Amino acid sequence: MTEFSLAQLISVVEDGSDTPLDRISAAALLKEQVERLGDDLLDHFVKQARDDGCSWTQIGEALGVTRQAAQQRHSDVTERLMRGIAEGRELKRFTDRARTALLKAQTVAQERRHSYIGTEHLLLGLYAAEDGNLAVRALSELGVSREAVEQGVDERIPRGGAEVSGALPFTPRAQKAVADSVGEALKLGHNYVGTEHVLLALRQIEEGIAAQVLAAQDVSHAALVAKIIQLLSGFGLKPSSPD
Repeated sequence: MTEFSLAQLISVVEDGSDTPLDRISAAALLKEQVERLGDDLLDHFVKQARDDGCSWTQIGEALGVTRQAAQQRHSDVTERLMRGIAEGRELKRFTDRARTALLKAQTVAQERRHSYIGTEHLLLGLYAAEDGNLAVRALSELGVSREAVEQGVDERIPRGGAEVSGALPFTPRAQKAVADSVGEALKLGHNYVGTEHVLLALRQIEEGIAAQVLAAQDVSHAALVAKIIQLLSGFGLKPSSPD
């Protein structure tokens, strides 16, 4: 089993932060990422056990908790996550615009009559969030319009037929994008997660529809990084200033 040492985590923080206070902020962000990944890991195997026919009583015993506690903690994961994002309890290091984009992704999926939230919905959610966010500005300056993105998504994923409602599940790739956005922030030495970091994470998941749409527009991850750094510098924003 792979183990992560304290020394490795310290190295990650020190590599992306210059001052003691920046390191504290970066360490807090990394701690949240590790905890989130741990929760996602456990949720994955609990779902797998349920799919294999295990009862909540058996799962509770494996976890060392009651059946009720296991069921409450691990059922309706997506609904709990979306409610937490809306109330500001989840992803507290994410900026308001970034959280709004995640919530808008569900609306986008519902409007397209898709029963899940994929990377394509997260990408369109960036456009559906507050106008002028850094992700959208970066794409615009790289020559990518909202219309081009919508067309690219439509060409790859046709709209569904039946209406959908309620909390929709994130696909594994969409979940990875949300988690990886924290890592993108750390790479840039930022102590917050903004729309730009979500965009960078989406571009890195090559198998995702979002990355395919951006690649078709000749937008690489490196180009996005360069443009985001340029925009932050041009707007006079410091690395710790949230978008």
